[in-house]
Amino acid sequence: MKILENSKLIERNKKIAQYTLYVSLALLVFGFIWSIRNTDPDKAMVGWLILLPSYFLVQISIYMANKWGKSPRPDEIVIQSLKGLNDEYTFYNYTTPVPHLLVGPQGAWILNPYHQKGVISFNSDKQRYQQKGGAGVIGKYFGQEGLPNVLRENENLKKDLQKYYEKRNINERINPEVINVFYSEVVELDGENFPVPCIKADKLKTFVRKESKNRELTPEELSELRRLLTE
Repeated sequence: MKILENSKLIERNKKIAQYTLYVSLALLVFGFIWSIRNTDPDKAMVGWLILLPSYFLVQISIYMANKWGKSPRPDEIVIQSLKGLNDEYTFYNYTTPVPHLLVGPQGAWILNPYHQKGVISFNSDKQRYQQKGGAGVIGKYFGQEGLPNVLRENENLKKDLQKYYEKRNINERINPEVINVFYSEVVELDGENFPVPCIKADKLKTFVRKESKNRELTPEELSELRRLLTE
């Protein structure tokens, strides 16, 4: 598998993740100390004006750390999961509007990684993904361990790539599909009614190979798609 990635973007965001964490923690400590030492109501209000923004900054730092600060990063886990695919496949890592794009004989797949734990299922009546177990209420709320709106994220990713296709005059007859990749070691996928494929990271390569047995793109089409995505 060939890998094309935006190394500058990755390194820049790793540094931003680190700096954001340091600043948010420093503000929290400063706000806490100020609140303890200044009990006067007027001065105590200043402490809250420090603590509230620092809380939101902490949430941003957690998001950045999950995506960029920890090693292995989500993209590194996905790449490792695909290791062994032949050179018909190309993985575009942060080089297009969608973070992770895999192009192969079957067409283009948008790989959408999730670190959430627990049991993941799909409620057909409510038309939404559900999460049972995993982190507790505090972890889901403060540690961003709760499952987001997967369907909405999938649709937004597809729209972003379609706009990119239009901008680059890529007339792809095979519409890009999304694969939701769950890489936590303590996650379980319950059910076969997922409207969009949901795969555990260690099963991703097998899934891709199975789907690609029915080749959708000719070698010429695949080569042209790669060329347009690489330019």
